[in-house]
Amino acid sequence: MASKDHILRDMVPRGTDKSGERADVLIVGAGPAGAAAAIVLARAGRDVLLADRRAFPRDKTCGDALIPDALHALDRLGLKQEMLRRARRLDSLRVYSPDGHFFDLEGECACLPRLIFDEILRCEAVRAGTRFVADADAVAPLIDDGTVAGAELNRRGETRRVRAATTLLATGAASEALKRFGVCERIGPSATAARLYVTTGERFAARFNHLCISYDEAICPGYGWIFPAPDASFNVGVGYFYDARTLPTERNLRKLLARFVQTFPAATAVMEHAIGATELKGAPLRTALCGSTLSRPGLLVIGEAAGMTYSLSGEGIGKALESGLMAAAIILEGGSPEVIADRYTERIHGTFGPRFRAYKMAQDCLARPWFANLLARRARKSRFAQRELSALLQETTDPHRLFSAAGMLRSFVS
Repeated sequence: MASKDHILRDMVPRGTDKSGERADVLIVGAGPAGAAAAIVLARAGRDVLLADRRAFPRDKTCGDALIPDALHALDRLGLKQEMLRRARRLDSLRVYSPDGHFFDLEGECACLPRLIFDEILRCEAVRAGTRFVADADAVAPLIDDGTVAGAELNRRGETRRVRAATTLLATGAASEALKRFGVCERIGPSATAARLYVTTGERFAARFNHLCISYDEAICPGYGWIFPAPDASFNVGVGYFYDARTLPTERNLRKLLARFVQTFPAATAVMEHAIGATELKGAPLRTALCGSTLSRPGLLVIGEAAGMTYSLSGEGIGKALESGLMAAAIILEGGSPEVIADRYTERIHGTFGPRFRAYKMAQDCLARPWFANLLARRARKSRFAQRELSALLQETTDPHRLFSAAGMLRSFVS
């Protein structure tokens, strides 16, 4: 890994003119989506400037789970094995219904804190040739004849104008950047979540070999989770969705988490064996591929800023990486700013739209405790239900096959 001085170096412009600094591509936001795009573009020889309003390494409130879609995207980047070497490797996802029944979905999974995960990605982007600048907030777009032509960056009180043929907005769930760039369709987030890290002894931690999600009735339409992390630690958290048909009676995340660790046996056991814990941190989420315009000439919106987080699970790392890879591929295909913007929007909706709509439907189903209880029972008895749920984790099936009246009826006969 690069030295700290190298990682946090100030950006050195490769090209300047009277209007400021230049790059082929300006990426605002150095999380998974932005870093993935930077890696691909820099490896292809493009001059990429990656800016983030935070200094790295930096923490990010997240469940930290890496499920098959994320691992597949990392494999495409050539980083899967490095991530797995640092992560806690797991072999399944265990899902609990409100009445305590559970089912296991087998599949390669892992857990790696975003403090480490995002830094590995960002360092690889720098290693590939990306110029990185920290503590830089994109305060306004540069506009030429209606086309986004870069951005003004405010860094420690100094305004710097960076002109670019294409700008990628990877600024996460906050709406402020979306508003500044004229692509915000929804100010409020879709969901909220909070987590803390709990450290236990090695012997106790070794008993957990799976990601764990509990659809606690008190949290629906949401869930609690226990994700085993490296170094005998656990990521423990709760979250719920604003855009469901109902909301939890209790909406204070701190109180919801307290209830979760007091009433869910696995969470209670983790807390009883705790020898250390961090403070609770919360964050908003944008889900269901909604909340922003995906593009305008000269600008592509990627990652969570584009709502690339699943409603059903709150998982967004994999889809953030995939959106960054897709944006980079489209830029490398070439074309006018209008063509690139239209192609990106069409491809995102065509590739991910049906699945996001199906996951939103599944979220609405699981928000009903009786349905979640029924699904858990069928998953333990029906080969069809078990097969479909496992394929759902692997993203090799249409969620409608199970999350429909016909699908549930089939689960009773096969």
